[in-house]
Amino acid sequence: MGTWHDPDLGRPIAAPLDRCAELLGVDLATIQELAANVEPYLRVDGTKVWSLMQLERRLRPEAYRRRRGGYVDRRRTPSADV
Repeated sequence: MGTWHDPDLGRPIAAPLDRCAELLGVDLATIQELAANVEPYLRVDGTKVWSLMQLERRLRPEAYRRRRGGYVDRRRTPSADV
């Protein structure tokens, strides 16, 4: 079983801010501004990690739309098999 450090697993669910900035392709200052409104997860050893999905939703809100009831969903592209 791998951890989020394993490069074969793809993108992690949560990571430290510097790693989040690298994965999302923005500078650290931008991620720090976004992280001010996102609650970090605390690991057992006390280190803080932030959810990449929550940071990405704040970074690119146009990629997500709202549904009735306040639910947020990812925009889907129509299928070509019509």
